[in-house]
Amino acid sequence: MKKLRQQITKLQKSEIKYQQIEETLRENGEKYRILIELTDVGIQIETVEGRILECNTTGAKIYGYTKEEMIGLTLVDLVPEEFFKKLPRVITDKETSNGIFVPRISKKKDGTIFPTEIATKIVNIGGKPRLIAYIRDITKRKEAEKKLRKARKMFANLFESSPEAMVYLDEKSNIIDINPRFTELFGYTLEEIKGRNINEGFIHPLDKIEEGEKLDKTALSEGYFNFESIRKKKDGTLFPVSISGSNIVIDGQLKGMIGSYVDITKRKNLEEELEKLAHFDNLTSCYRRGYGLALLEEQIKTANRKKDPILLLYLDVDKFKEINDTYGHKEGDNVLKKVVQLLKSTLREVDIICRIGGDEFLLIFPDSSPQDISLIRERLDKNLEKLNQSLNRPYKIDFSIGLSYYDPFNPQPVEKLIHLADQAMYEDKSKKKK
Repeated sequence: MKKLRQQITKLQKSEIKYQQIEETLRENGEKYRILIELTDVGIQIETVEGRILECNTTGAKIYGYTKEEMIGLTLVDLVPEEFFKKLPRVITDKETSNGIFVPRISKKKDGTIFPTEIATKIVNIGGKPRLIAYIRDITKRKEAEKKLRKARKMFANLFESSPEAMVYLDEKSNIIDINPRFTELFGYTLEEIKGRNINEGFIHPLDKIEEGEKLDKTALSEGYFNFESIRKKKDGTLFPVSISGSNIVIDGQLKGMIGSYVDITKRKNLEEELEKLAHFDNLTSCYRRGYGLALLEEQIKTANRKKDPILLLYLDVDKFKEINDTYGHKEGDNVLKKVVQLLKSTLREVDIICRIGGDEFLLIFPDSSPQDISLIRERLDKNLEKLNQSLNRPYKIDFSIGLSYYDPFNPQPVEKLIHLADQAMYEDKSKKKK
């Protein structure tokens, strides 16, 4: 009896053990099915002849079928006919991709052709060889790659055909590429400078290298800059440029920067010409009234700071109207030019000559006082005598001069200073008529 009870107990324990094993198997099977269903990769179990035995939801969805519809389908249902003809009728280890994804053209239920990647491997299931296929729909990736190729081609075309000189740099300012306009502007080919740091000095004057480094840092940190500076050609020629720089960020990662250079020599020359027209008298090349008075204001500020005096002379060409009326305006213009040439040869470089209008001029002598007028007048008279001798005209050029004086210890407005000098000039002219 005791032995019987022991056998019964043993059987009961065995039964419990088998139940535990079955429960573990069911649990593992459930985990396996959940894992298979949750993956975003299509999974198929096929015969080596290519007939589908099992399929997960993702795999069915990729082809536009339900799971139930997928069972029993073969490759002829899932690939275009011309592609099916190239596939083996029975899959062996030699025909599998050994778990590596390879591209394939696939076909949906509605006949749509689309790109996929498939990895295959033969395994033994229940003593029979079975093909496990993992499928990925790569339509979106292919579209993204197409857009990327298109964007790269567009970028390359824009880069190459840009009328601006352009350079493509890595994040350390090393040259990756340049466009043809860069070669035209600076004289360097890509072979000569590829891999070199843009701030080495071959396109920078020595005093601009640090500036170039700072500009690159600005492009990388702030994303963009625009700046005017001076750069250097291969032959050493310095020229003004407008420089723009912007960083290149792809998928959130910094991939370098693009720099562009525009030669602004013509623009700068034009600006200088416009400034010259605004500041200088067209006929005599001395300062215009407005700019001359602005310079006088600046000289007064300096005089107040340094406590230095300023001497003002108001000069008028005597009988200028008679010269114009008798010999013509061209002759009158020539007289004004000669007068300014005489003044420039007589005055110091720091002195200012301003044409107030017609035949009237304002002369500004910084750091000068009334005590200097006799010496100035003596020099003017001496040079004027030489000028009249050299001209050999039936008339003589002469001046009437009026004086005013700016004292920083007893300052007066500019308008009053000019009025006083103008008044003194007319008094001088009146004396000559007597």
